[in-house]
Amino acid sequence: MSTPAERHAELVQEIEAHNYRYYVLDDPVISDAQFDALLRELRALEAKHPELVTATSPTQRVGGAARTEVRKVKHAVPMLSLDNSYSKDDLAAFFRRVRDGLPAKQKPRFVVEPKLDGASIEVVYQKGVLFQASTRGDGVHGEDITDNVRTIHGVPLSIAHKERVTVRGEVLIWRKDLEKLNAERAEQGLEAFANARNAAAGSVRMLDPREVARRPLRVMFYQLVEGPRMHETQSETLAWMAKHKLPTHRRERVVDEAKVIATVDELDAARADYPFETDGAVLKVDSYRQQELLGFTSKFPKWAIAYKFAPERALTVLRRIEIGIGRTGALTPVAVVDPVQLAGTTVSRATLFNADQIERLGVRVGDHVYVEKAGEIIPQITGVETSKRTGKEKPFQMPERCPSCGTKVVPSTEEEAVTRCPNRACPAQVKAQIFYFARRFAMDIGHLGESLVEQLVERKLVRDVADLYALTVDDVASLERMGSKSAENVVRSIAASKSRTLDRLLCGLGIPQIGQVAARQLAEELGTLENLARCDPKTLRERLSRIGGVGPVMVDSVVAFAADPAQKRLLRKLLELGVSVPQPRQESATEGPLLGKSFCVTGVLSKKREDVHGELRAAGATIHDSVHRDTSYLVAGEKTGKTKLDQAKKYGTKVLTEAQLEALLR
Repeated sequence: MSTPAERHAELVQEIEAHNYRYYVLDDPVISDAQFDALLRELRALEAKHPELVTATSPTQRVGGAARTEVRKVKHAVPMLSLDNSYSKDDLAAFFRRVRDGLPAKQKPRFVVEPKLDGASIEVVYQKGVLFQASTRGDGVHGEDITDNVRTIHGVPLSIAHKERVTVRGEVLIWRKDLEKLNAERAEQGLEAFANARNAAAGSVRMLDPREVARRPLRVMFYQLVEGPRMHETQSETLAWMAKHKLPTHRRERVVDEAKVIATVDELDAARADYPFETDGAVLKVDSYRQQELLGFTSKFPKWAIAYKFAPERALTVLRRIEIGIGRTGALTPVAVVDPVQLAGTTVSRATLFNADQIERLGVRVGDHVYVEKAGEIIPQITGVETSKRTGKEKPFQMPERCPSCGTKVVPSTEEEAVTRCPNRACPAQVKAQIFYFARRFAMDIGHLGESLVEQLVERKLVRDVADLYALTVDDVASLERMGSKSAENVVRSIAASKSRTLDRLLCGLGIPQIGQVAARQLAEELGTLENLARCDPKTLRERLSRIGGVGPVMVDSVVAFAADPAQKRLLRKLLELGVSVPQPRQESATEGPLLGKSFCVTGVLSKKREDVHGELRAAGATIHDSVHRDTSYLVAGEKTGKTKLDQAKKYGTKVLTEAQLEALLR
């Protein structure tokens, strides 16, 4: 009969082996009930013999209290980005640069790997034990997320190698797990995650590891930064990591230059069958010695490149076209299609944008249509497979009256390709306005799920955003599926939004042409909501015209908004209900390294965009919503749109990576 210590060691080894098979190999050999029984036995044994508990026990994955602050850690080696390529010509140029950078007789071989679309992390092991984990951050410093990463079952808490090891990889969510997670969020009235990448990135940075443990996170490692250098190649390193139970994608191929493009095409063809999302392939020179000879630019390694696949698209059948109504009254045709898998999610609805787009594509109800994801997020119809037509397909006409309120619509014009409902009391518009008003970058009101807003508007408890502040607990508790506790949470969350700053209120009001940056500039100039509500048009125009970066079109929009009788009533109503939000804290410095410089920040960054804006203002810079003629820098994060890059090129605006911005700030 084994001793308690021996049985403890057996259980730890067996549980971690099953974790590896389930979370890494996707090949479980026991049922969930059998696994839970092993875990219960381990917990009972540790309760009886607390001296057996160690930091590497499976029972110790989830820590206790949430973090109260974000701690920064410095990477031993900077986490650089990869240069991107979008065509086979780009790859040919990369091959030439590699050949030119190596001695004439050296023929490089390349490792071709799937480009993992998740959240980048670094994990450090010391003396065989997980010591520290951090986000990519700005490439030099990241956030300490050690307690969060410990909750991810695929990450070993200990490895057999006892020297210091630093590995890098991606936190991911499997496609099937994202669907399940979004279904659970829908039941709770929460907004679904747009894609697995957003869900993973948001989860791994949460402050409470207990909440992180509830998310279906996985990790795949792809790089060894510090550790055993007995390896001569990247492919040997990947094999070493897999041997030590460090999860890898296990899909690498090592080929000569002549076979790289065919291998990339094979990855592209197979990506729909992967359990995780991938939007491209990563090419690396396999030999570490050759990598050292090639070296780095200031931003990228010269021995690696990321090749982005063309957007994934799927063919499906368009069953009907519904009309969505936005907060400005715009009628948007939405295609309801047979469900199809696309970029990691099941798509059953896709936008058609407007009537002009339907006409351009020649879309008919019943057509076989191609669906893509714009920016890898928004499904859209991009084409029609006319060869599959049977003659039963039917043309579509935009409605003459609003489907929500019955008001006669205003058709699109040459100046604006949008059909609008002019009725501001239209229930669909009010619902959309409330959702926008409650978003995180605006008034940040929690607990306002879709079902709740539907009921509030349908029962006429809320006719505009101001009515939210007149709601009582009894009002909310009278709605379906709303208990007293839930009603209290809703009313408390609405009341808490009164402390948001004026710029967030102005943003939430949805004034045309006014985004987050312009809203802050307006708030700093106006000071109070009362000043906007009571300022006469001439004085308001004069004040707004003094703001740098706020052009004539924006000024006209704000003046028209403030002069509109309906909007005047809304502003007065907000004031009467006590929504006298404070002025935002002045962050622009009168001196600093960026005084006199202006920035536009776009794309996906490692920090919240408002935090980046705050750092820039503290350094003396001003912020623009878009790239203007006088914009000094465009800070371009991941997934930056082509429009802003084209504007930067047009005006000669310098484009910075996030790491370059950090260098400027320092």
